[in-house]
Amino acid sequence: MGKTVKKKFTGILLSFCLLCMGLLAGCSLVETDYSRYYDQVVAVVENKKTGRREEITKLDLISGYSSYGYTYEQYYGYSRQEAIETTIELLENRKITIITAEDEYGYNREGKGLSDLEKTYLWQQVVDTLNDNLNSYYESIIGAEEEENEDEITFEGYDKTASLVVRYDDEGNSYYAIESLSENEHPLANFKAKNNRDFNDSEDRAMIFERFRDFVLQSDDDYKRAYNNYLNDLLSSERGQNLSKDAPSVFEREIERLYNTVYENYLLELYSYNSHPSTNDSSITPSQIVNLYVNKVRSDYVQYMIEGDSDYDSDVQDSLNDVYYFKTDEDSTKYFTVANVLFMFDEQQQAKYEELTEKLENNDGSYFASQYDEDIKELYSQIKPVVRQYNELTGVYEEIESDLTVDDIEKIISQELTTAKTGGDINTIGDKINEFIYTYGEDTGMFNAESNYVIGVDSNGDAVSSFVDSFNEAGLKLYNNGKGQIGDMEIAYSEYGIHLIIYTGACENLFGNGITGNFTLDEEAINVLNNTRVNLLVDKTYFDVLYDELFVDNFSNYESVNMEYLRRNYTITVYTGSYSDLLG
Repeated sequence: MGKTVKKKFTGILLSFCLLCMGLLAGCSLVETDYSRYYDQVVAVVENKKTGRREEITKLDLISGYSSYGYTYEQYYGYSRQEAIETTIELLENRKITIITAEDEYGYNREGKGLSDLEKTYLWQQVVDTLNDNLNSYYESIIGAEEEENEDEITFEGYDKTASLVVRYDDEGNSYYAIESLSENEHPLANFKAKNNRDFNDSEDRAMIFERFRDFVLQSDDDYKRAYNNYLNDLLSSERGQNLSKDAPSVFEREIERLYNTVYENYLLELYSYNSHPSTNDSSITPSQIVNLYVNKVRSDYVQYMIEGDSDYDSDVQDSLNDVYYFKTDEDSTKYFTVANVLFMFDEQQQAKYEELTEKLENNDGSYFASQYDEDIKELYSQIKPVVRQYNELTGVYEEIESDLTVDDIEKIISQELTTAKTGGDINTIGDKINEFIYTYGEDTGMFNAESNYVIGVDSNGDAVSSFVDSFNEAGLKLYNNGKGQIGDMEIAYSEYGIHLIIYTGACENLFGNGITGNFTLDEEAINVLNNTRVNLLVDKTYFDVLYDELFVDNFSNYESVNMEYLRRNYTITVYTGSYSDLLG
């Protein structure tokens, strides 16, 4: 199976501080033509020990809000004032972190302390960003649309961030520990200079512009128009600031702005990296994993059993992965999951199906149910299944020419499931089912799903589900066949096509009730969590889910505490009157 490339962990610090001040980002609060307006100071941070003072201007605030702050208002329900105050705090944190990093590393934006490799990296980022911005204007002119990858079928999988390992103490006794697999790479770990060219701290902004302009002059007319549009937008953004308007000066200021942003972002990444060096053994313990699981089970038990939350049934069906306790009393609905390998009608067949169904429903006596059944059966026999092959280079499941029929594929799946079940490893069965979904399936809801489809069985034996009747009937048949055998398969026919429905397990508590008395860490508990997949089709276990949650919580807490410590070293002054006009 293909998996996404593992990305380095850059730290939650960046989500607090790394506001991307891009040229085309976000939405503006205001557009005013006065230089003095933009230069107003809205906040000052001053180091108590060194006296170093940095200002946050109204232009900084507007840029920060446009890039990031507005999301608090639009998506998280903040008022305009709360969103702006949060943006100011983020800008303060950014300034403070940059000052701290410069003091610790002996760097400044003029190049002091920076190695030749770092200077090369910074200037190469500037040149690349300048060219990327130009290309965005160019693509807008020629009407280029982003490549649509909606039809690409990929399996994202899960990259494990930790593993359970056995360690030995000084006396030779074994114990469980957790080994971190997260990558915390230096920002330049994978950097390679382009064209073997090294920039240095005397890099001439004017020279960068000349090379940039020369490229445009040697390009087609659309690139020349893109360049002019870029220039006009820069002039518009500087309107009212009494700055020179000739192209070289405008672009030199743009290059300077890009450099400052790249330099600051690099310092933030470097500070995050140095604050959290890579280590093999995680500070998170197996007992913390087990305790978090137990707390979640008990919380669900209180919510659904003691407090009687009526949302239990809908929560299991809608957000299965967030439910940690399943009801066990006789009257409660019991739930199980299934996977769906769907062979769909094409548009013409779908239209014919609807036509035949309508014809039967509006029957004038000339069209009988027996004839309808025969016609529908013929329609199902005409379905041409999709067959895909995994491309190792692209990670995409690509359609291939195939003479296989639905009957052929059904036999292949049945035989391979029988072989997999003989081995007795349910995870192997899960991997095999997942392979079928991507190789043959046309149900997009199954691709990279958090969980499989959930069907309930109430105390009367009836289905509790939003799926079509034929789907539910096949699912119930699987469930009632020995109370479910993982890997068993049934066929269902619906208005969508032919479904191969495969049983993937009952929704059950991992440790019986597991919510009363003392639940102590033992080998069985941590091993069950480490070996039980949240979704049978993906190698992501309860251990993985719980570890990731603890890791993020611990890291976030560290970042918050560290930021609070850094802020104590500064006097922070906010001038609310300087931005009061933005609150309307």
